[in-house]
Amino acid sequence: MQTNDETAIRDTIDRYVEGMRTADVALLRSAFHEHANMFGDFGDDLMAAPIESLFDWAAAELEPGATGADHRVEIEDVEIAGEVALARVHERDFFGGDAREFFTLVRSPDGWRITCKSWATIG
Repeated sequence: MQTNDETAIRDTIDRYVEGMRTADVALLRSAFHEHANMFGDFGDDLMAAPIESLFDWAAAELEPGATGADHRVEIEDVEIAGEVALARVHERDFFGGDAREFFTLVRSPDGWRITCKSWATIG
């Protein structure tokens, strides 16, 4: 059975996913803490950037539905320790590929927010 916190964390991740699917930057932004960062593979390079760069890219280039008709996310596990949490996620058919993602979150005055999005492309 999910706790209220776990439900809220899953809702936060769902806002990230729906923001990407619909190219809704305001919705996407609502999932992240203002000081969030992201790290992961980007081709052969490691991307390490403040989350604002994701918002800038989405505003300039992301079109609704561009992530793919079959794009979906499976939240495999949520671990909560006081005011912080970790969510393990499998993002499938994201721009045609799959990724393993790890989201760290913090409870803020506005609810649970993602502080770091880290990923590895797996297919």
